[in-house]
Amino acid sequence: MPKSREYDAISGFEGTKYAFDFTTVDGKLYLQGIWKDGEPLDYTTEEWTSIKDSDEALSAYNIFAQGISEES
Repeated sequence: MPKSREYDAISGFEGTKYAFDFTTVDGKLYLQGIWKDGEPLDYTTEEWTSIKDSDEALSAYNIFAQGISEES
């Protein structure tokens, strides 16, 4: 599945572009990865956790979830 659009105004992380990568397993959507300035972000970092919990991550999730339900 393709990455989301880039978000560059995540609170506390301004000036950096993030994109979200989702996958589906058994019909359920999961965050697979976060990309920072075009490179995969290490999921073991505190930054990954903060970005995962951001409003932008939720927005990207909802956009992907809506797209999946429209394709069904």
